[in-house]
Amino acid sequence: MKTTKILLALAVPAILVSCSKDPELPYELEETIHSFAVSATKSTAHDLLLNAGSTDGDFYVKLDVPKYMGDYSSYFKEAQLLCVYTPASGGVSSAIAAEGITTFPTEVKIDMPALCSKLGIASPKIGDKMQFATNIIHKDGTVVPGWTSTMGFNNRQPTILSMADGSDFSYCATFIAAAPLQTAYYNGGNTVVMTGYDDYIEDEASQDVTVTKLATIPAEVIKSGFTGEDYIGLEIGFDYLGLNAPAKFQLFINKKDYSVSAPSQDAASAYEGWVYSVYGEAGSLVFENFSGELDTQTNKLTFSVLCRWYIKGGDYDGYSLTWGNIDFVIDFSDIVG
Repeated sequence: MKTTKILLALAVPAILVSCSKDPELPYELEETIHSFAVSATKSTAHDLLLNAGSTDGDFYVKLDVPKYMGDYSSYFKEAQLLCVYTPASGGVSSAIAAEGITTFPTEVKIDMPALCSKLGIASPKIGDKMQFATNIIHKDGTVVPGWTSTMGFNNRQPTILSMADGSDFSYCATFIAAAPLQTAYYNGGNTVVMTGYDDYIEDEASQDVTVTKLATIPAEVIKSGFTGEDYIGLEIGFDYLGLNAPAKFQLFINKKDYSVSAPSQDAASAYEGWVYSVYGEAGSLVFENFSGELDTQTNKLTFSVLCRWYIKGGDYDGYSLTWGNIDFVIDFSDIVG
């Protein structure tokens, strides 16, 4: 099977030149596809949630190209908007929701009746999810997919990508058909159960975590088209991987579209304990690249973060150690205190 490599056409010539002279590359450069990324977000001026049992509604996806993508006009032909459909019953399918997209930024209207017909369903059901990403088609016929069943979503963790308006890059726009949000579970002041799985040490453990509701919502969390009143802010206090390492992080639930977000943040600082004894340097544990979903039927929040240890002081001041991704599930309905 031939493996295709995709290289985002970032406007950083020095990097491209140095790579082209490296004899140790694990692939041939002539087999590398130069392409660009497209950010996909929901238009907040229109419907944000799918209607269970109906194809009614006005749904729009905003598409834009991040900064520093270079000049792609020489090879770009058009883009397709791909819908990845995940029903609550399980299984995943996909269909083209729109095509012939040639300019950015743009807003694309979703023809929901036509899309449901392509997906072989009458309408979404409670718990169903539709995610929209872009396929990039080159003039030579090459297709750079936004998603495949084997790869998943392209550009899922693009830590170097940013938008001209300062907003975050988004690899897909997600619409869900959800049960009403039961806000009583998210008032804080209690203890619930969280399960974490670390792919670095291959360990899984559940623990009781404290939930505190935040009095204010930071300005950087509030997305365009929303206000602070549209969010629930929570601080989760926990023991990092059960290592007797007190940690905490903040996450934010959007009450209008039920999306969950969290900025990069320090989760724990060093002391003469578990980290100091291993690395011999002070520092902080930082959670980055948050990606999460809230199931409003079960009140379970599933999310993933990339964990890094940033050294502060000593001979290695400014260096970081990547510990890998940790997946968490918080069951807000499992109240233990």
